[in-house]
Parts: sequence; structure tokens; C-alpha cells
Amino acid sequence: MVRAVKRTVALGLHHLRYLLAVAVLVVPVALVAPGQLRGELHRANINLSVFAAPNGVPSRQYNQALIVGVVEHVPLHASLATVGANLRTNGARWAAYVIAPRQLTEARSQWTLVFGETPQQAHLHPVRSWRYGADWLVER
Repeated sequence: MVRAVKRTVALGLHHLRYLLAVAVLVVPVALVAPGQLRGELHRANINLSVFAAPNGVPSRQYNQALIVGVVEHVPLHASLATVGANLRTNGARWAAYVIAPRQLTEARSQWTLVFGETPQQAHLHPVRSWRYGADWLVER
């Protein structure tokens, strides 16, 4: 009987250690993470340099206003098709990095980035569209 009680107490202490470890490791992260995320979003909304192209990306390959528009209008889970773009350029790679987790694709998508022409010239029938210089963000 005493042996069974000791085993039960030992198992209870073992589970208590796991519970304490989870509380010590997870609770602080759960309390701090939402504030950190809000702070990052706030800084991203205020500081447009977050969207600026790095050295080595020519300005003709990168439309900062278009990327800000993508972040503003396109849902996080969405894919974006491209018309008139080479996805192998440094500008396209940087744009894909900045708009992540959204994905750039050459396949048909609800959202399309049109470069150097209008949506009508690209044979698109937009539900909504936004113009950023010579480039367009189109929702189909």
C-alpha cells in the first residue's frame, strides 16, 4: 500500500514538473508575443523604409508603392499572379520577400500584379484595381 502511494506521488511530481516547465517557458512568450507583433505592425505602418529596395535592386525593377498596396489590400494567405514580370530578377525576389507570406506565382490567381500595362491590355476583368505608377494591383 505504501509503495503504491509513493509511486502515485512520484508520478504526480513528475507531471507537476512538466506543468511547471510549460508554465515557465510558454506563459511569458504568450504574454509578450501579441505586444511584440502589434509593435512590429505599427512600426511597419509608420516606417516605409521597411518596404524600400535594398542595394543591388534597380529602382526600375521595384515599385515600392505597389508593394505597400499589396500588403495593404491582399490577404496574407493569397497568391499573386504576375503579368509582364520576370520573377527571376532581384526586384521580384525582394518583392516576394517583403510581401510574404503571400506567394508570387505565374499561375492564374484571384490577385494579379500587372507591370507596364493596364489590366484591360492584359485581358483581365477586374473586380477592383489599384494603380501605382505604371503598375497595377488587380483583384479578379
